[in-house]
This record gives sequence, structure tokens and C-alpha cells, in this order.
Amino acid sequence: MTTAAHVLMGIAGVLLFVAGLIAVSRIAHGPSQLDRSAAADLAVAVVIAAVGLWTAYSDQSTEINILLLLSMLGFTSAVAVSRMVADRVVSRRNFAQSHRDPESGEAGTGDLS
Repeated sequence: MTTAAHVLMGIAGVLLFVAGLIAVSRIAHGPSQLDRSAAADLAVAVVIAAVGLWTAYSDQSTEINILLLLSMLGFTSAVAVSRMVADRVVSRRNFAQSHRDPESGEAGTGDLS
């Protein structure tokens, strides 16, 4: 491996470390649950990239299975979060429609008693 490749991989490692710090910060301080979920997906992507970088650096193919497993995990988690958010939007819409004041047409106070 050439010196330029070592330098490029070092720069990529530093950038991945910074991206990981940003993801952890967003998970800790995210204002909403959706922000935290997106940051968790970012963290999985950073781990996948780091394992890929290590695979390229070590010139071994044994980590390919780990990359495939992490990719499947990231995909399924993204799909699960999107389904959860879609279900939440539908349930909020149904709740608002069921508690709408029939005379004025405006949403009620949300009193469930």
C-alpha cells in the first residue's frame, strides 16, 4: 500500500470519527424522537463505513459478512422507523377527526372522558 493510500485512509478515518461524534451528539440532544432515529441510522452507516475502511486497509475479505449484516440491520431499522412514524401520523389524524366538534367543525379539546 502506498503512502498516499495510507494518508487517504487516515483522513477517511478522521472524518468517520467526526461523523460518529456528530451522530452521538444528535442522539443525546436530538429535539425529537425522529431526529434521534435518523442519528442512529447515521451511526450505523458510520460503523459500516468504518468496517469497510478497515477491510480495505487490512486487505482481507472476512469482514464482508459483517458489512452485509450491518447493512441489513440499517435497512430494516430505517423501514421500521418509517412505518412507526407513518402509523403515528395516521393515528393522530384519526384521533383529531374523531374528536372534532360537529357544530363548528374545529378540533375539540382532546378530552377523553
